[in-house]
Amino acid sequence: MIEKITVTVLKNKMFLRIAFFLWLITITILSVMPSPDMADGVSDKLSHFIAYFVTTAWLCLAFKRARFSYIFLYSLFVFFYSTGIEVIQYFLPYRDFSVGDILANISGIITAAFIYSAYLEVK
Repeated sequence: MIEKITVTVLKNKMFLRIAFFLWLITITILSVMPSPDMADGVSDKLSHFIAYFVTTAWLCLAFKRARFSYIFLYSLFVFFYSTGIEVIQYFLPYRDFSVGDILANISGIITAAFIYSAYLEVK
């Protein structure tokens, strides 16, 4: 019985990790493609907040560690990733670099890290 539970947990962990990397690839591709016109009422900053909130939360869940230092490192990774994407966009003629986007990314990252930390009651 315990072996079956262990195998199920490992499969779920592997699924979460694969899904996280597929998400990261998707975000990367969408970030370097020509920007589609946003629908009315959809904020660019809100989409950045949500994208990096989900990225941080997914990373924390996929590589679950109940220590603040890991959550901090995961958040730092997502910050550098998102900032790197913004720098790449600076060099693309059909995209724009935006400090506002970076601030929205940071807001999503910090919010996800805070909620995840509170959920786990990390010390």
